[in-house]
Amino acid sequence: MNRSLRALIRKTFGKNHSMRSQASVITLVACLGFVLVVLLFFTSIMRMWYERRTGEDGNDYDSNVVMVNAPDSFREYAKSKYLNLRYGIKYKKTDAYYDVFTFSKWMDEYDAYMVIVFEEDFDEKALEKYVPEKPEILTFISTDHLEYASMRDTFLEEVFDNRYYRYLSDELGVALPEFDTPWITTEALERPTYGNMAKDRLFRLVVPLLFFIFIMYVCMLIGMNAIAGEKERGTFAALLMTPMTRGTIVLGNFLGVLLHALIPCGILIILIMFGTPPSGVIGTLFLALSLAIMIAAITILISCMSNSIVSAQTAFLPIFLIVLVACVTCMNTTSPNLINYYLPIYGHFYGIGDCLMGTMKVLPIAACCLTSVLLAVIALLVSHRLLQTEMFTVAVESKSDKELRKAAARAKKEADDYVSRARANVFGYRPRKRKPLVRFLFGHAMLPLALLSVFQLLAMIPAIISYMKTTASVRFLNMFRDISGLGKVRDVMDESAALFSEFMSNNYFILFMGIGYWCIIGAYMLIVRFLEKNKLSTMGFSSGKALSEQGKKAPWKMYLMGMGLGFLMISCVYVVMFVTGQVSFKGFALSSDNALLFIFYILMWIPQGATEEIMMRGYMMPRIAGRLGVPFAVFFSSFCFSIMHASNAGFSVLAMINLVLIAVLFALIALRDGHIYRVCAMHTLWNFCQGNLFGLEVSGNPQSASIFASGYTKMSTDLMSGGDFGPEGGLCVTIVIAIAFIIFFVTRKNEKPANV
Repeated sequence: MNRSLRALIRKTFGKNHSMRSQASVITLVACLGFVLVVLLFFTSIMRMWYERRTGEDGNDYDSNVVMVNAPDSFREYAKSKYLNLRYGIKYKKTDAYYDVFTFSKWMDEYDAYMVIVFEEDFDEKALEKYVPEKPEILTFISTDHLEYASMRDTFLEEVFDNRYYRYLSDELGVALPEFDTPWITTEALERPTYGNMAKDRLFRLVVPLLFFIFIMYVCMLIGMNAIAGEKERGTFAALLMTPMTRGTIVLGNFLGVLLHALIPCGILIILIMFGTPPSGVIGTLFLALSLAIMIAAITILISCMSNSIVSAQTAFLPIFLIVLVACVTCMNTTSPNLINYYLPIYGHFYGIGDCLMGTMKVLPIAACCLTSVLLAVIALLVSHRLLQTEMFTVAVESKSDKELRKAAARAKKEADDYVSRARANVFGYRPRKRKPLVRFLFGHAMLPLALLSVFQLLAMIPAIISYMKTTASVRFLNMFRDISGLGKVRDVMDESAALFSEFMSNNYFILFMGIGYWCIIGAYMLIVRFLEKNKLSTMGFSSGKALSEQGKKAPWKMYLMGMGLGFLMISCVYVVMFVTGQVSFKGFALSSDNALLFIFYILMWIPQGATEEIMMRGYMMPRIAGRLGVPFAVFFSSFCFSIMHASNAGFSVLAMINLVLIAVLFALIALRDGHIYRVCAMHTLWNFCQGNLFGLEVSGNPQSASIFASGYTKMSTDLMSGGDFGPEGGLCVTIVIAIAFIIFFVTRKNEKPANV
């Protein structure tokens, strides 16, 4: 290590850490929000020890049952016998058959006294005559009351009797075995002690969160004050004039920030060594080190890109929010997907918890660490490249430093004035009013959610009225009662998604949903024309004359081309799912009974695809691009598009990533075209073909009127197929979108994108 590098490390490591600039309001609000989330999280943990929800009769007996990995045959059997209502059955899935801590958490969430776990391929194994071992049903009961044991026996006697056995045989078309030996075995597990539960929650939730808090805080404190602080104080130019190379500057500051971040990590690791196996301590050390390396490199990159500490903090805000959302998601996720363990941030959070509990897996930890180090190397290389282009001058005029700083501040203010000089010109839009940044971004993020909430709620009214006139009203009222009785946001979202799925088969709801989407389109047009006093072309609706002058095709031709592209893309997704064995084709499904519903779906998808494109690509993207630039506008609108689907059934990290990728692809196509006609048609055909042609779920919503019938096979996995969320939640869509990106960039013209 040369002398210059050692000097930079000592300077960064021993730097005065006080922020000499006032922190921005955005950073302050984000930090306060993070502290609030942490406090609420710890409050929920404390309530676990002091409160348990009581039943309507005033006692503390639980009455519900959680069914884990229940086969479809049992769900149908329970539905036909009204067992779900009689016993309060809740359905969950997991790959761990003996995960007693997760089962105990579900029992607390759903006021359940018992968890019943089915084996994989239970239906087939139960009716096979010659198998080494009969399929097993594992029962897991609470030990709070002795009566729960007799309640379990009564439940098994009333539910798992010969009637279900015969129902299973009739459904699968298999004759009953000729012998009368028991085909179901049960095993009771004791509920884990509160001491073990406390250790599990502490090591899986609290300690990983502390690692993130300490590393993020220290890296922000030191990294933002490294290069950006030198620029603000005017000493960075002198540093560049020394014989020291740019790479040495980047590496020295990075190592200084990293050493600071490792101090609290080392203290935490020393504290947890006494209750953690040696292998877990080593795994935690590698994960903490890789996380600190990645965050430190990102802070150095942001510090190189910024000219002051405040601007560096503002640039760090999106990363801060992403990490915040990831941590909160990890806290609330009961059974994370396998892919999460391989991803940075998610892999660090889950991996640290597994290491501390002694359930670590080497391959996911190694993949997560290597990916984090690779991202850090990329960030450092980009930082080095930025410093190579760094320019500085020496003042020779006889003006004071104060006058020079004032002149520089005025020049910077004029350059940053997005009204007089827009950062980008997408679809011909130019900003006219100045707004605070927080209110500006918050308003654009909340406007689509507000309009959708209002018009979807109005569309439910005719559907509710029609339900009240049928026998289905009992089912509706029971579902609504379940939602109103829930006390946790995640449970309310899950039950609301199930209730929303019920409406997707109602003619009135689909019809009025289509009308509601037209109303939303009209609302955006009124906002643009009368509030903004802009042309409709600023939301991506270029006139045919304007397109003709640019040598482009007419709007209706572009729309037809978009329909073809949308059909091609979703067809490729279906082919990939079919070839990989995720779905099977079951023939035609459309009948005269649902023909009217099918027509209403067509009328609904046309404005639905256009509405979401107007919200994100037509209205939000050009307005954010005018102030913050095209890259941030594409990212922000795509992220909002993905989060807008977070309440749908089956939403996962992979679903969020795929939705962001799809949104980015649509944004790039719209930027190249200079309008949104093509992407509106692509969006419409994608949803229509997915739900009403191939019969698959559309973003967590099952379809009731489709031309073809498709179903998941026994070998399908949620990782590939997307599970309850639909194809957008699986790797099959990731593959098709990745190929679409390659084709887009290969066929890209050399000309500048339209209207940018």
